[in-house]
Amino acid sequence: MKIGLMGFANVNRTWSLGRLTFLIAQGLEELNNDVILVSKGRLENSNFNSVQLRRLPKIRGSDILTDTISHQFALWKIDLDVYHMLYPHVSSLLGIVFPQKFKRIVTVHDLKPLILREFLNRKEATNVAILRHVLRRIEGTIAVSHSTRQQLIESLGIDESNVYVVYNPVDPIFRPLKQEERDPSTLQGLGRYIFNVSRFDKLKNPRNLLRAFKLIRRCYDDVNLVIVGSWWSHGKNMINQELGNESDHVIIREFVDNERLVQLYNGSEVFIFPSLYEGFGMPLVEAMACGKAVVTSDRWSMKEIASDVGVLVNPEDPQDIAEKTCKLLSNRIYRENLGIKGLEKAKQFHYLKITKELMHVYESIIKS
Repeated sequence: MKIGLMGFANVNRTWSLGRLTFLIAQGLEELNNDVILVSKGRLENSNFNSVQLRRLPKIRGSDILTDTISHQFALWKIDLDVYHMLYPHVSSLLGIVFPQKFKRIVTVHDLKPLILREFLNRKEATNVAILRHVLRRIEGTIAVSHSTRQQLIESLGIDESNVYVVYNPVDPIFRPLKQEERDPSTLQGLGRYIFNVSRFDKLKNPRNLLRAFKLIRRCYDDVNLVIVGSWWSHGKNMINQELGNESDHVIIREFVDNERLVQLYNGSEVFIFPSLYEGFGMPLVEAMACGKAVVTSDRWSMKEIASDVGVLVNPEDPQDIAEKTCKLLSNRIYRENLGIKGLEKAKQFHYLKITKELMHVYESIIKS
């Protein structure tokens, strides 16, 4: 099968969309497909076949001409069965709305502005309107979870027969480390810790995470909270407000490479992820793939992913988060059993299994 993938995120595995693009392209090639990445720049350290868009002048700092006109001209020149946009790059969606010789598929990762209305500003309202317009006119939409699929059907009015569920793949680098693979220098000074991966963003529920941690410290005063994520430099005031003289027990690492991230997952006692909303929740799967017990929210995709293999909490109740996390910290066998269950569940997200599921979707859409 000849498959085009939108490669605007490049194939750099140091960030989420680059990693997603790499894993999907790699998996499809391993399944003997002819894969072409459509890119706005040179792909980094890549042997993938690619087409690079011609750069057109920017308008008010925006690449809209490149994203629409150059993008469309490039697609016309490629002989494809399927063109898959791995995420809804809004200005590029405008170019594929017109009938094409290939089947058009877009993956939607979340509908945050429609679920949490405080995020629905004018720009986001425009983006949602464009997304709705395009999804109603293309051949297939992929949701990264069943909860996201339901939101697409109910909130955007997309025909349910055209909405498929394919989870995101987890990178194989996330795994339980053998003793000889562990790097003590990465964990130096962290002590015993619970771990969170999230940017500083109201959606990620930082205030209740910190309030829960303060309560956890009443049970275990030797436990630290290690957080990896961007923008936490803006969260220092909140940390001080919520924790006072215990603020030093929150350790922030805004940017870490993949190798150190794997070390941090493996070195933790528990992974805690009490987001208010997620379309998927990749850090949960990464933690499970590292064999760690997870504590996460009892709603949206988090419940879907962690049900029966993790501990579900009310993200709006710090007491509930703290009590259930303390129970995990107090019982090593309980933690280990959940870690084993999570590790088994994480196999469902292996990139080859996910790309096989994508192939079934492609084949179904081509036949329809």
